[in-house]
Amino acid sequence: MGVIRRQSLKHSAVNMVGLVIGAISTLFVYPHSLETNGLMQVLLQVGMIGLPLLSLGGNTVALRFFPKFENRASGHNGFLPLLIFLCVGGCLLCIGMAWAFWDTFTVFMLKHSKGNSALLEKYLWMAAPLASFYTIGMILGIYSYNFKRIVVPSLLIDFSQKIVQPLLLIAVWQQWIPLEWAIRGLVIHAFLVMVSLAAYLQWLGEWHWRPNWSFLTPALRSEMLRFIGFGALGGFALQMASKIDIFMVGSLGTLKSAGVYAITAYMATAIDIPTKSLYAASASSVAKYLADDNRPEMERLYQKVSINLLVAGLLLFGAIWLSADSLFAIVPNGAAVSTGKYVLLFIGLSRIVEMGTGLNNYMVYYSKYYLWSLMSLGILGIANVMFNIWLIPRYGMNGAAISTLLSVTCYNAVSIWLVWLKFRLQPFTRNTLLAIASALGMFLIARMIPLSGIHLLDIAIRSGLYVLLFAVLVLRLRVSGDLNDGYRLLREKLLLRKNKD
Repeated sequence: MGVIRRQSLKHSAVNMVGLVIGAISTLFVYPHSLETNGLMQVLLQVGMIGLPLLSLGGNTVALRFFPKFENRASGHNGFLPLLIFLCVGGCLLCIGMAWAFWDTFTVFMLKHSKGNSALLEKYLWMAAPLASFYTIGMILGIYSYNFKRIVVPSLLIDFSQKIVQPLLLIAVWQQWIPLEWAIRGLVIHAFLVMVSLAAYLQWLGEWHWRPNWSFLTPALRSEMLRFIGFGALGGFALQMASKIDIFMVGSLGTLKSAGVYAITAYMATAIDIPTKSLYAASASSVAKYLADDNRPEMERLYQKVSINLLVAGLLLFGAIWLSADSLFAIVPNGAAVSTGKYVLLFIGLSRIVEMGTGLNNYMVYYSKYYLWSLMSLGILGIANVMFNIWLIPRYGMNGAAISTLLSVTCYNAVSIWLVWLKFRLQPFTRNTLLAIASALGMFLIARMIPLSGIHLLDIAIRSGLYVLLFAVLVLRLRVSGDLNDGYRLLREKLLLRKNKD
């Protein structure tokens, strides 16, 4: 866990700074132009949702099959050009399918959208280059995870997005540039990220561009083709089951409601910061342990990641939900943004479910049993779309959030069952219940603090008290050995520095 821990800590630090920038943008920039924010989010979602299909499963192939290709002396047997080939082929295939069904989709959108169909129809085509550049950039970033390098890809893919997007929105809000230029700016940014990641791999000495088709034996080729075919469909179904909400709100509702949804959903998904770092740092280890059938190490990693993420999620979500009303009161256009309060609740709960169940999704995808999850994924993906079509007209953006919570919960329940059935491993321990009970108890105590009417003070007192009480209780009860070890190391370093002074 040494390399994983170091990279995870660095990644968390980068993302923590990104969280501050993202929080400032979410609370004080995006509310000024909700419709523009909604349009940007809908376009960005195309690449995020379509990544498994656009890359033909390359986002999972990059980690799942790297141990089979790994050999630096031979340029990893042409694995990188194979991944790029998958991305280019997937993007061309998806663009062709979109062109073939474009008229059908636009007719559906014109029929169901409320007052923003012309604006969305005008710019939706720009999702094609945006998604293509994003996909190739993501695959290059995921490929670098194999070398335990997750910090620089995070800076280029996630952190830079948190800088560029609010700057473009400010430029539109202040009427410095037209909306069309801002959307083109998103495309240019995605292109520059892709090029920068290629340069980073070159700097690492891992940009091996010579194909080695002879390494693809019939048996390996057959295994990869099955994984690519089913993995791409399964991954797309997973995205449909968990991340299609903003796109559906923008298509079936209004771009303004999509903008509100994106703001409140971001507030909830802020708790994903530890998830991204631990998942990224652990993914290659999952693939290796499964390839070696090392179940003791797999179980240890599975349960450690689960309890660490659950504690972090409960800490962050509890602090956010305690101060939700105060947060909405201080943002510009707060009355409009506060209509998404229960989006914050339902999306936040879906994140807790995702974090508490740990690495089960990775374990299914990177094992020989990945086909078992495809049927459930397909059903859940279709169900989520149908839930959205049914619930959004009735409950607006709250319907999309409820649909996401239902889909995420069902999918993770199925994944836990599959992991137990095939590996006899499960992520929960006695400390899982202890963490949940501790969070609920400290939440109720902090909620009893009366409001002063000074919103920033209320946020500091109530959320601060909850964080302090929950953190102390978790450490005293030794809910997570890793967290206690980290606290002990930090305390020793501070004492050592104090003694030197």
